[in-house]
Amino acid sequence: MRTPPLRSPSLSSPPAPRRILVTCDAVGGLWRHALDMARALAQHDVAIVLVAFGPEPAAEQREEAREVPGLTLLWFDHPLDWLAGDETALAGVPAVLDGVAELYDVDLLHLNYPSQARGLATTRPVVAMSHSCLATWWETMREGPMPDAFALNRRLVNEGFARADRVLAPSRSHANALRRAYGPIPGLAVVHNGRYPTPTPEEARGDGTEAVVRACAVGRWWDEAKNAHVLDAAAARATTPIAAIGPTEGPQGQRVGFAHVEARGTLSARETCAALARASVFVSPARYEPFGLAVLEAAQAGCALVLADIPTFREVWDGTAFFVEPDDAAGFAQAIDRIAADPDLRAARVALARERAGAYAPTVQAARLLDVYADVLANAPDDPMRPLPSSLAETV
Repeated sequence: MRTPPLRSPSLSSPPAPRRILVTCDAVGGLWRHALDMARALAQHDVAIVLVAFGPEPAAEQREEAREVPGLTLLWFDHPLDWLAGDETALAGVPAVLDGVAELYDVDLLHLNYPSQARGLATTRPVVAMSHSCLATWWETMREGPMPDAFALNRRLVNEGFARADRVLAPSRSHANALRRAYGPIPGLAVVHNGRYPTPTPEEARGDGTEAVVRACAVGRWWDEAKNAHVLDAAAARATTPIAAIGPTEGPQGQRVGFAHVEARGTLSARETCAALARASVFVSPARYEPFGLAVLEAAQAGCALVLADIPTFREVWDGTAFFVEPDDAAGFAQAIDRIAADPDLRAARVALARERAGAYAPTVQAARLLDVYADVLANAPDDPMRPLPSSLAETV
């Protein structure tokens, strides 16, 4: 089902918010997502107070934040919910958010970790967006009862859903997974992610006609959902060289190694985009992916796409990518080599991917977010579990 159209603003519609508190972390793709979101909202004269938790943003990240118009960056040394050892580790988060909301007189809070909504005292509207969670990861990757840490995280997230005025998901597929994991979530809406292309030097750009065509993959490879072992097995079978960008060691001792893939390790956003621009094929065998920002970056950079056949990738990229069963290493190798050997096929798939990427521009995301914000501002402090109007609600 397609995302419903945005509502036409009426004369009685409230103005767009002046200032929003947005939470993020500096660990992965959520950082870039938050900055792109802030840039797009700045075009509507919306200022962002970006509150980062978890590991401290690096100097390069702070410089990125300074380049965003109207953005104020604050960092607090509180853990992220999936890294918290117990519930008490998050006890200070509500006071931080309530204090920042009051100090900066924000109109609403947009929390990119739904668990951060629990315990808030503020009367300002709260929008919670689930970009990923342990419960939906477990549903995809495991069977049987969750371990205690996962069950705790599920409870914290569920309490955040109950406290929020609106809950958002970046894809219908993830919204479906949330409902399977948590039960009914009234008013759950879908707002697809967006991304601005990262500028790369002209010399880094490939046109897909190099003597050696290369494939590239991006992910947190220590997360077994990214399927590093399948990527490595595909590289053993493919004649096309495959490079993997991203960390191979996780924050809780997770570790993965590559025998056949060229492991590039963690690169900066610009270095990653330059590597994608030099590649001709992007591959992702991921088994769990709520949206897949790396795929969007690859499509913008001019890569043909070879993706795992999972609901999210079908939803976002159907008709543009080659799809392979997630654990079919031979199938990935064959698809990559087929694209590498056929310049015409490659050019056609690159064009399709780039065209589709345009549907996931941050400006499109911002327009839909502003519609959500207008709705919660118009109806606060009504019942936070009131269903969305049909123009915003996503049937999932």
